[in-house]
Order: sequence, then C-alpha cells, then structure tokens
Amino acid sequence: MAPEQSEEASLFHSERISQYVCIPASCLSDPFSAVCATVLSPLLLTYFPPAKGVILAYDDVELSSTPPSVPETASKSRSKRARNESRSDKAEPAEPLLLRHVDEYAAPFVWATASFLVWRPVQNAYVHAHVTDQAKTHITLAYLNTFPVSILASCMPSDWSWHSQETGKMKRAWDGRLSDEGGWWVNDFGDKVEGDLRVRIRDVDGRMDGKGKGKGFLRIDGSLISEEEIKANAAQKRARKTIALRTQTAGQTNGDVMEIDSGSGSDD
Repeated sequence: MAPEQSEEASLFHSERISQYVCIPASCLSDPFSAVCATVLSPLLLTYFPPAKGVILAYDDVELSSTPPSVPETASKSRSKRARNESRSDKAEPAEPLLLRHVDEYAAPFVWATASFLVWRPVQNAYVHAHVTDQAKTHITLAYLNTFPVSILASCMPSDWSWHSQETGKMKRAWDGRLSDEGGWWVNDFGDKVEGDLRVRIRDVDGRMDGKGKGKGFLRIDGSLISEEEIKANAAQKRARKTIALRTQTAGQTNGDVMEIDSGSGSDD
C-alpha cells in the first residue's frame, strides 16, 4: 500500500547513519552479509532512535575500518559512485577492510554505514489510515497496513454516537484477550464509521523495548478534531457530570426529608 501524495510535508526521510557494530566470529569470511543479516535487517519496521523514526528500508551499505569523516546524504553518495565509475581506470586499489578485536573477545568490530528510508511521524501531521477495530472507548486504525493508530472517543466528533445494539458478543483475540465484538461508531449522517479516515497525529511515543533484539516500540495517538474541539468536548463532559452529581445529591436530600416527615406523622 503506497502512501498518498499530498502538498503537506512528507513524513518520509532518507538518512545516512554510521554505526560501530560487532559481527559473529563465524562470519569473518563474509562480514558484509553478516552486518546486513545481524544488524541492519532486524531494524526493518521498528523504531530506531538514532533515525528518530521507523526504518522501512536500507541500501548503499559500506563497511570501513575507521569512522566516516563527514556524513553523506543519499544523493551525495550516488553522485560519488557515479564519479568513481567514470574514473574507474584511474581509481586506486581499495584499502583492505580491517576489523578490530577488543581484548580477549572473539567478535570483531567494524564501522557500518547505510542509507535508511525512515518514516518519522510528527505531531499535527495528517495520515490516511484504515479502520481495523472499534470499541466504545476508541477506534484503532492501520497506517500503511502496518502501523497502528489509536483514536480515543474524546478525540472524535461530538455528533458521532456508539451503536450498542449488538454489544455483549465476546471474541477471543490472537493474544488470548477477550474483546467486545459487537457495536460500532456512527457518524452524523447515520452511517457506520469504516474504511479510510484522515487522521491528525496527536502524540507519538517511540522508545526501545529493552529486549536487546533491536526491536522498537512506537505508539501513535490520533484525532479527528482539533485541540480546541477536544477541550470544548471535555468541558461539556465535566459540566454534564457536575449537573448529574448535583441532581443526584438534591434527590438524596429530598428523600431524607420525606423520611423524617413520614416518621413524625406516624408518631402522631
């Protein structure tokens, strides 16, 4: 599923990043394949903090014994390769790749540089996502059929309503949890909310999961209305709760008075 083209700022970026990595000692005969298999490929479709986004692809991998002096962009790298090809006859022999061993450890270290295609979601940017799940408290959507986006009920239009005619049907999900299968959201025209929605990114939380496998966690909170409308809806909700609480308190007070009056009448 390709992202739709628009006049808004693109969330896709090309970053060239260098890392000082180690490779298994059993892969010394082919360090290039080892770096791709053990270091770069596990980063795909995960949040990578140095890139400040999700890695979608990588290419133009280079290994070196020393760190690159100046980071090169993808365009500069392509132009450099073109110049090298045009001057292939005069090019000097490439320097041998030297891997560094630290103390008694068998795994050697090497500098790996690659160009990454990064998806970097930011606040107040818009994406088109597909509705995948609905509940009374939120709606879950999928962007590029991969990244989940959650929209809370407080971030939906105030004229949307929850259709709860078929609630109560429980379904066991893939992770073993029970979810309410019935019910769906209805828009102001009375139509079921489904398909693709244009979502404003409200908050993004990206961090490593701490499992040491190169995997990353990305949480995206979306909204279908502006921040002003969210605050207005919250104020209206608080006002309704206050009125309901006052009504309940007044009813309890009136009930106590009636009990006292009835008791005094029976004594007479």
